[in-house]
Amino acid sequence: MQGFEFSCPTKIVCGKNALEKVTSELTSLQVKKPFVITDQGIVQFGVAAKLFAVLDADGYPYEVFDQVPPDSSLEVVKQVEALYEEKGCDGFIAIGGGSVIDTTKGAAASLSCKGADFATLQGSEILTENLPPLIAIPTTAGTGSEVTLVAVVADKEKHVKLSFTSYKLVPHSAILDPSLTSSLPPKLTATTGMDAMTHAIEAYTSIQKNPVSDAFALGALKLISANIFTACAEGGNVDARSALALGSLMAGAAFSNAMVGIVHAIGHSLGGLCGVPHGQAMMMLLPHCLDYNIAHGIHQGLYGELLQSLDEALYFQTEPARRDAAFAQLIHSYNERLHASYGVPLQLRDLGVAHDQLDAVAEQARYDGAALYNSTEITIEVARALLEAVY
Repeated sequence: MQGFEFSCPTKIVCGKNALEKVTSELTSLQVKKPFVITDQGIVQFGVAAKLFAVLDADGYPYEVFDQVPPDSSLEVVKQVEALYEEKGCDGFIAIGGGSVIDTTKGAAASLSCKGADFATLQGSEILTENLPPLIAIPTTAGTGSEVTLVAVVADKEKHVKLSFTSYKLVPHSAILDPSLTSSLPPKLTATTGMDAMTHAIEAYTSIQKNPVSDAFALGALKLISANIFTACAEGGNVDARSALALGSLMAGAAFSNAMVGIVHAIGHSLGGLCGVPHGQAMMMLLPHCLDYNIAHGIHQGLYGELLQSLDEALYFQTEPARRDAAFAQLIHSYNERLHASYGVPLQLRDLGVAHDQLDAVAEQARYDGAALYNSTEITIEVARALLEAVY
């Protein structure tokens, strides 16, 4: 066994009514006036009100910023940072999806490194100072950002997504409450769920994988595959929502330590240059990247091992040499089923991406940080062919 490191320092509070423990977490972190970061959708659907009710009931003063866009940017991070100081806050609560949590991580990181341009902190382990207390409350089951050491923020001027990687970015507490994801529409449940599945698959096949990240990835796949269709069809199903949220968190812990690969490298470029939502990009790219890897003997046998987590009966019915292909076909069937049931797009043209944008996306993917952890080089030609497959 090769030496490895694994870290998941986030305290996890999971289950029905978990949100009610937010004030005890604030007390434990010695936060007297938190800054709540969220977005308009979370407010309009009444999800943020559930948090406010708990804080109000316990007499906690707090401030709110509810203007985080779907793909947050450096400008929003700087705005949140300035308001945090102006309002005299001493900790953060991020309630929302990946964009909200990553924005909060960015603002907290910038505050911890006073005098430094936040954009210059991108890369691996550039941060040196501890962040202000941060509680992450995910309202989607997909990004796993509530336990990861990664934040992705867009540079709107340069049309790129900047990746920040540091154990300093890991939230102090994560609260998973199924009531917060029950109103998530089926289409968004599908794309975020497949995003989480991609995290688990790429973590299991990364060059930095290890036995502990493998265990988290396998556990995540079992939870996600067993509950994604139920959560889409029955939004109020507490058990399915809880399991999907926990699967997303476990996948996040896995890839936070093992990192990701080719799907994310191309997906980040699609988001930065074409505005394709991250979960949607992951869902579209995943089966085609699996097809490419299997056809070229990449990760041979590893996908077959993952098959058992998705469909144990199929695993034992399939000859070992054919299990990789069976796994890829199963992922294709997941996409097709979600497309047929909820209209989730499976082609870039349906999202308004112009064909002449693909060359630029492929070139940028070649230099994405995720490419460093792929077992083979991601050439422009490879990225371009995979983009053509999903166009």
